Amino acid sequence: MPQAAPTGDASRVSVPNRHRPGRRAVAILLVDIAAPVVLYYVLHARGVDDVVALAAGAVPPAVSTAVTAIRNRRIEPVALVVLVTMALGLLASLVTGGPRELLVRGAWLSAPFGLWTLASLLRAKPICYLTTRALLAHRAEAMDERWETDPRFRRAWRAITVMWGVVMLADSGLRVLMAYTLPVPAVPVLDTALTVATLAVLQLPTHLLLHRSGAWDLLFRPHLARSAHT
Repeated sequence: MPQAAPTGDASRVSVPNRHRPGRRAVAILLVDIAAPVVLYYVLHARGVDDVVALAAGAVPPAVSTAVTAIRNRRIEPVALVVLVTMALGLLASLVTGGPRELLVRGAWLSAPFGLWTLASLLRAKPICYLTTRALLAHRAEAMDERWETDPRFRRAWRAITVMWGVVMLADSGLRVLMAYTLPVPAVPVLDTALTVATLAVLQLPTHLLLHRSGAWDLLFRPHLARSAHT
C-alpha cells in the first residue's frame, strides 16, 4: 500500500503520490519476482546445490523487506508472510535434504490467500472490496455510499471475490503439481510465469465486472459516475 508523502509544498507532494505506486510495482517485479529467479539460475549454472541456490533467492526480498521496514518503521504483513513461507520452505528442505519443499512455497501463499478470500464472503463486506477501498482511500466514501444503495454494486464485488478465491486455489494446486512432478531447474521460471499468468487472467473478468456494475467509473472516472446518477 502506498505511503503518505511528506508534508510540504503541494506541487512537490502531488508528483510523488502519483508515481509512487508505479515505482513500487516495478520494485516488486524486479526484487521480489525477477531477482530470486535470476539468482537461482546463475548459481545453478555454477554448480551450486539446488537447495542453496533456491534459498539464496530469498535474500533480495528479505533485504527489500528490511529496508522498507526501517524506512517506514513497520513491517508490511504480506512481506512478513512471504518471508515466513520462505523460512518454512528452507527448514523443510533442510530436513528432507531436497529442494522440492522450497519449490512449493508459492502454494503456501496462494492456498491460504484463496481460502481467506472465499471466507471473507461470510463477512458484511468481502476482502476484495475492502482492499480496493483501502488502496483508493479518496473514493472510500463514495464506495460505501454505493455499497449501501446499489445491489448490483454489491453483487459485483462478491463475484470478484469468488473469482479471485477460486483462481488462487487453482493456482496453488498447479504450483504443488509443478513442484513435485517437473525437473527442479524447470520449476522456478514456470512458477514465476504462473504468477504473471494468474494475475493477467484475473484482470479481464475483474475489469468487466467493475464496468458492468458502474464501479469502474466510480473508482477511476468519478465525473462520469456523478453524471450517470444525476
